[in-house]
Amino acid sequence: MHDYELERKTAFLHGELEEDIYMDQPEGFVVPGKEDLVCRLKKSLYGLKQSPRQWYKRFDSFMISQGFKRSPAVAWKSLDDGRLYLSQKGYIKRVLHRFNMHEAKPVSTPLAAHFRLSSTMCPQSDKDVEYMSKVPYSSAVGSLMYAMVCSRPDLSHALSVVSRYMANPGKEHWKAVQWIFRYLRGTANACLQFGNSKSGLVGYVDSDYAGDLDKRRSLTGYVFTIGGCACWKASLQATW
Repeated sequence: MHDYELERKTAFLHGELEEDIYMDQPEGFVVPGKEDLVCRLKKSLYGLKQSPRQWYKRFDSFMISQGFKRSPAVAWKSLDDGRLYLSQKGYIKRVLHRFNMHEAKPVSTPLAAHFRLSSTMCPQSDKDVEYMSKVPYSSAVGSLMYAMVCSRPDLSHALSVVSRYMANPGKEHWKAVQWIFRYLRGTANACLQFGNSKSGLVGYVDSDYAGDLDKRRSLTGYVFTIGGCACWKASLQATW
């Protein structure tokens, strides 16, 4: 919003050490039969003076390879008029391939109105239970939820619905998850944009009316932005 420089700070554990570091096994975590073993490390650890430097070097080289440039303040800024973009395009494409949805027909909405999901759609017969035991429902919802939390607020409502049936999903619940994948198939390039905005704080809130068919609770969703930065959530209300 004010065109400040972005300085990246993050965990140190992914840096590659140039020196060999030796340490005793910590108390309570000893390999049986090798109690006297001294460990030789090449990965950074918290507490080492080398850790922040080695992680920054790795991060620095990656950012340059992605088309960013270094500012006088040793910070990062994109090359597109000071705007920063948060995208999970690569992750989304990998997830689509993982669940064999990379060639699915795209749809225009995260969850169509005809999906009226409830617990009555959970498996009722042994045949349905056996079928759903082979469906990676929890893994699929978890993968979609990671995208929603990081960069895709448009998935909040749909994932709030399908995640209610993680313990015992049925075929209709799985069709709804596949619909979300189809929506991502057509919107993989969508991203969050952060930049110079004078709009100040802007918020949007909405809710349905007793949209949850099981407990007749309403679902409330909101998104707030300031300077292009956004926070969002969609969840069932706590009371009827």
